[in-house]
Amino acid sequence: MNDKDFLQQVNKALDQQVESLDSETLSRLNRARHTAIQQQQQQREHQSTRLGWLSASGLAAAVLLVSLFMFRSEDIDIIHHGDVDEIDIIASSDKLEMFEQLDFYMWLLEEDADAV
Repeated sequence: MNDKDFLQQVNKALDQQVESLDSETLSRLNRARHTAIQQQQQQREHQSTRLGWLSASGLAAAVLLVSLFMFRSEDIDIIHHGDVDEIDIIASSDKLEMFEQLDFYMWLLEEDADAV
């Protein structure tokens, strides 16, 4: 006997037993079936709701990251363009003694500009 024949015999025996069930048992089986179907539908609804929240959370996180990088790049541009002189001072290989009297040199430049 192969698997196909065995399954046909089992199926036939089960069908015969179902036909011989009383109405009370059939009613309980029918209610159990409907309850199982309702639970399955509720699980699907719950999963779709979770998927919706997950999608919304992912979108919110993406918007947050994009906005952070946009504002971060503006801060970098401001530093890059506004403080070039200080960066040059820090990066230079000149002796720092000259920079200790930087106020004097700035005053001297202002005086020369006023003289012209």
